[in-house]
Amino acid sequence: MKLGVDLISDLCLSPDDSFNWEGKATSLYCLVAGNISRNLRTVLLTLTHLSKFYQGVFYTPGYLEFQGADDYNTRIENIINVCGKIPNVILLHHHVVIINGVAILGCTGGYEYESDSGLELNDIHKLVDLAYLKNSVERLQKHLDVKKILLMTNGVPGQSLYFGEVPKHYNNDLELNLGLKFDSELKITHWVYGSYNKMVDAKIGEISYTCNPYNSHKKNSYWAKRIEI
Repeated sequence: MKLGVDLISDLCLSPDDSFNWEGKATSLYCLVAGNISRNLRTVLLTLTHLSKFYQGVFYTPGYLEFQGADDYNTRIENIINVCGKIPNVILLHHHVVIINGVAILGCTGGYEYESDSGLELNDIHKLVDLAYLKNSVERLQKHLDVKKILLMTNGVPGQSLYFGEVPKHYNNDLELNLGLKFDSELKITHWVYGSYNKMVDAKIGEISYTCNPYNSHKKNSYWAKRIEI
């Protein structure tokens, strides 16, 4: 049985922005690859709105959700509490869900902070995410109920997925696609991501890579990207 999912990301909403998804769902499930808002009440309202149109909304935080936070662990706890209040919403922060033989595995995979001195990176948290990807991909290889794996990260999987527009702050020693080395059974078929300002629908090797950022469209004509697995 095929699994259909709608992909959206990088809404980058402020508390004053309006967002209406009525009549736009094309699947039973929705993937939100981060960067909803730095304002957690806006994250709560947006996910609550999306949950009205889907049987399940799977969300991984983006770097935007961490901007302005004083402490990483406290912000994660706050995001967990926000998502726990909403029916049909599952936070994919170091978490896996399995539907129709497809494991959906999520993590942020990139943390960027705005500060007075400019853009800063926190490689420690990205290392933790890389370790999680490695361990989870390895564990799912022998899972009898998992036939395919979809990875969802807010971070761009690798340098090649910037298509020649690699940002100055990019650290190619911590590429998320290092986790592919542990896919011994070749179960990973799809990787969806955010944090890139253009639409991507590309196949590299046996893996389909998809990015569908809100900021690549005119806001009044943004639609989800439907993916079938």
